Amino acid sequence: MVRVQSAEKAQLIVDLRSEHDWQAIGSVEEDEPEDTSDVERLVDAPKAAAKPKAPPKIGGNDYCPCCSGKKFKKCRGAADSPA
Repeated sequence: MVRVQSAEKAQLIVDLRSEHDWQAIGSVEEDEPEDTSDVERLVDAPKAAAKPKAPPKIGGNDYCPCCSGKKFKKCRGAADSPA
């Protein structure tokens, strides 16, 4: 919900809304105080940074990622552990 006092500010809100694909209800009311807090909150919201996902952990009973068809503990797991 947005309330502004001039048509110029209303156009700025419309442009922001279109740019970011937001939905907003707005009105131009010269007698009332402006309320753009919802838009300010959206603009200042931190962008969710996409963290790179860690590769899944491989257990001993999972198949080896080398596509040998063997279980990890018999393929790579045996090579990683000291004999």
